[in-house]
Amino acid sequence: MRLVTLLSACLALAAASPQQGILGRKVGSSSANQLGVGGPPCGSRQCDPGYVKFGELCYRLAYVKSPIDFNEAISGCRREKAVLATPKSLEEYRYLRTMGEGIVEALDDSTRRAFIGMFCGADCVEPNRWRYADGTRCISNSFCDWSVPETDNEWNSIPSLTGASVGALLDGKEQFPYKLQALPGNHKLQYFICQKSADNVEASKPNNLRVSELVSWIRITWDRPACEGDLSSYIMVILGGTTSYDTEIKCDEQQCTFDMNPAVCDYCIKPNVDYTFSVAAVLEDSQLGPAATVNQAVDVETCPNFVAPLHTTTLCRGVSEVNANGDCNNQVLWSKGSMCQAQCEEGYGFFDPPAKKYDCGAGGQWSPEGSAPECYQIVPVYSANLQYKITYQRESVESLQHQFDGLVYKYNDIFCPYPEECGVSDLSTKASLDKDGRPLMDVVLTIDTPVYNITDQEGFIDIVSEALSTVTEDNAFMTLIDYDNIELVLPIRQRKGKRNKAQASLCCHKCPEGHAYRLGHCVKCPTPNCN
Repeated sequence: MRLVTLLSACLALAAASPQQGILGRKVGSSSANQLGVGGPPCGSRQCDPGYVKFGELCYRLAYVKSPIDFNEAISGCRREKAVLATPKSLEEYRYLRTMGEGIVEALDDSTRRAFIGMFCGADCVEPNRWRYADGTRCISNSFCDWSVPETDNEWNSIPSLTGASVGALLDGKEQFPYKLQALPGNHKLQYFICQKSADNVEASKPNNLRVSELVSWIRITWDRPACEGDLSSYIMVILGGTTSYDTEIKCDEQQCTFDMNPAVCDYCIKPNVDYTFSVAAVLEDSQLGPAATVNQAVDVETCPNFVAPLHTTTLCRGVSEVNANGDCNNQVLWSKGSMCQAQCEEGYGFFDPPAKKYDCGAGGQWSPEGSAPECYQIVPVYSANLQYKITYQRESVESLQHQFDGLVYKYNDIFCPYPEECGVSDLSTKASLDKDGRPLMDVVLTIDTPVYNITDQEGFIDIVSEALSTVTEDNAFMTLIDYDNIELVLPIRQRKGKRNKAQASLCCHKCPEGHAYRLGHCVKCPTPNCN
């Protein structure tokens, strides 16, 4: 199975509207692409939280409760992927002076200063010995090179230490506030200023990326980046196992939703596999912004085609896809949650009952397991007895039981297709209550004369029922009992106020040799001894 799908082959599917897209579709909630009002421009680089931007750089005045030396200050900045501030222009230095206004709390005057990225290894009385933290020299720089004629340097006092020295920014309480100060290399302070590039692009990253399962589909949802600008396109990438899939998604709304059918990537999403889902915005310069990512295993599962044996057909409902494997026998895959029912071809019937339904469930398995049962040829029922159910609205029919034989004989043209031998072979009763709590009595009459060679059982019952419907209030039992008792023996009223005399059915079926009565049919036995 090919799992790596080229982007160009899937763009048309992914960009389709909800009405047109079959394998992937986008859904949204509003229609404005100039969103993120008040945020930074999309694609712009900003400072990390806690840093303040000046020019193209970001600065932060850091404070520690316990004083640290110059090397520890360097390490503190490195932990934030920054360096000690290295002002190389008068403008940058003057900006650092404004940050010095934050130097307020300290253990004493000796620690109430801020390290910056200037140091000297030896012979520090010479300006060309002073360097910045990036290794460049500060010579010929007007604010730190005191040898430049006709310039005002920013040193509080000209460095006079011959040993290793470091540079610091004085606080506002000094006589010369916010000036540069040379300190011994092992001096400890409670402040230092970190500097780093403005490379934070988080405002251009999609927010709240979520992945959820919709039976056999995957729904990827995200919120538009907080930046301000024109965004209408995103790139989604799925990686995991042997899967590598990417596609472009068009969306210019505040919230974007993409419904993806695994068929779009040749069923690349498998159960019990962790995948990385990434979504990045396409910026105005066609560059990709930072990607939002989610690592998740999605339980999107499919079941193989439901197996139907010879002469068995299936009626299935759900989401199915044809997995074209290059030959003439394409495999049908059903999504989890699909359902199939088994039926027999005309002239065939089940010997073993099928399940009411077969569900495509977790793990990509049909439940119940296995295929539908096989269907076998059916023949007409050799013989069966007629049976009738009559419901009376009374507690007992004991006083009427002797009349049922007479009832059958009297109305043998209705109750018996072969009236010469009609008779009641069995009579059973069952008491119950109607919905209003009134007593009911069900009487089941079984006629002992069999009916032979019934090809269409349902049709036969319909004919008998139609004959029974001729028994009405005007003629029921009138020859057997007095008029005063007629309401006692009439059944309860059915729908639309009618009184139907009985409900007909067949019982006691017998089948030809080599056949057994199963599920309403005489079915050919799959084995020699099955009766």
